[in-house]
Amino acid sequence: MSTPDPAELTPEPASRADFIAQAIAALTAAAQTTRIIGQGTPNEHSEPADFAEIACHVLTSVAANVGSVETLLAGRPGSWEADYVRQIVQSTAGDEPDELLRWRTVPVRLAVDVEGAFDDFGLYELYEADREQAIEHEQDDSLTEEQAAEAGAITDAIDRLLEQDQAAYREAYIAAVRQALTRRELTADVEAVDQETESITWDPFTEELHEHARATTPLPMTGEAPDWTDGTPADALRRAGLTYIARAQEAVR
Repeated sequence: MSTPDPAELTPEPASRADFIAQAIAALTAAAQTTRIIGQGTPNEHSEPADFAEIACHVLTSVAANVGSVETLLAGRPGSWEADYVRQIVQSTAGDEPDELLRWRTVPVRLAVDVEGAFDDFGLYELYEADREQAIEHEQDDSLTEEQAAEAGAITDAIDRLLEQDQAAYREAYIAAVRQALTRRELTADVEAVDQETESITWDPFTEELHEHARATTPLPMTGEAPDWTDGTPADALRRAGLTYIARAQEAVR
């Protein structure tokens, strides 16, 4: 018995024609359904589905899922087809962006680039400088055995603090996005993906949420949003005595 070629077992990725065929099949099935009018009354009867309503609902939800009607129509925004689709979506959901986003059916997929954020905030530079200082102290030949052990514990604590800070920031970032959605009465779920910011293709809605989260997510060291008033957030931590080495020294006492 021959072994199948793995390439033969891998399905081909769906093409544009495949998606169109699937959409046509789904809409055809929806068009062939019926609806009950006057259910539970003497006038109860069935009628064909309101396909115009179905089509408007589908187009509006697709626009919401990609972020906006203009994102949906970006391929040829000035065409007569685009004009009609724009009219349908705006007539169905209204002109306000949040009204459209209430039609969203897919999670808000956000890339959480914790390493990129820590780099921008100057926190990696702060960590690396403090860790280097701790290692230099640990390698001081004049230390007693007890002092050397304590110095090594401080170095280890600095590494643990960075890991804890990154994990806490990631959770706080996601919470900030969820809070922003709740305030806008939007019920879409949030799906977080660890990915570098530079490799992300944003739609207007997710970019807006990302910028909001970056500005408002509290730093684990302070419980407050990043402080850019006089330098980087790392500079603010230095002024507050919340460097990695100071926190590590406190942790091992």
